[in-house]
Amino acid sequence: MDILSKIVEQKKIRVEQKKKSLPLEKILKDMENLKRADREGSFSKAIKRKEEESIKLIAEIKRASPIKGLLKDFDVLEMSHIYVKSGADAISVITEEDFFLGSPQYLLNIKKRYPEIPILRKDFIFDEYQVYETKMLGADALLLIAGILTLDEAKNLFRKATELGLEVLFEVHDEEELLKAIESDASIIGINNRNLKTMNTEIENTLRLKELIPEDKIVVSESGISKGSQVEILLKAGVDAILVGTSIVLSPNPFEKIRELKRGLSKK
Repeated sequence: MDILSKIVEQKKIRVEQKKKSLPLEKILKDMENLKRADREGSFSKAIKRKEEESIKLIAEIKRASPIKGLLKDFDVLEMSHIYVKSGADAISVITEEDFFLGSPQYLLNIKKRYPEIPILRKDFIFDEYQVYETKMLGADALLLIAGILTLDEAKNLFRKATELGLEVLFEVHDEEELLKAIESDASIIGINNRNLKTMNTEIENTLRLKELIPEDKIVVSESGISKGSQVEILLKAGVDAILVGTSIVLSPNPFEKIRELKRGLSKK
């Protein structure tokens, strides 16, 4: 069994446990009681690049990875403060517990502290229950991974997210998965430079798939981005935004790393 399959199988166990401890009826009731400003579209607005602008930056809260294990033990709220102050355009919060050491509570806490920053929930989502949960947590957008969904599943989850006022970052790695995103009518397409089955990373994957994506879509390049020179290549390719986690988290000075990346994004 490859790593992706192991993650999904463990997540299925987690979701079934969560359904018992926090039934959907309770989530729906909590959603009714929540009073939040209408922020529909805030994520896409934050990461859509205008022609004269630099690439947008989504900074990720990432404590661990399936390959490297624990990256760094840090205070999530302190790190999110750095992200906001350093000029990140949005924050991605990994909520997968077993392989990435994330938590839904991280998202709740960050959103409470920084309600205006657009937040993406990054997890392995395959059940409508998770979509409702994402809305309850206060996220502005969620991740759908083409590699773990059939076309029908992707369409249904995309539709449910849209009904709840959530935006969707539809993640793809190859041409077949890109077709799922387009047929699901996704407006934000994330190109993962990492093969989730082998965990190999090639930034050229973004350059290859970007040419196949309609121009009206927002394109995000994900994984393996750590240098300004890489970002300049992505900028020239017409990418709207980059999602960066590991290189920021592992930096001895995350604030300066983000500033460094953003300087690298600047048009000459």
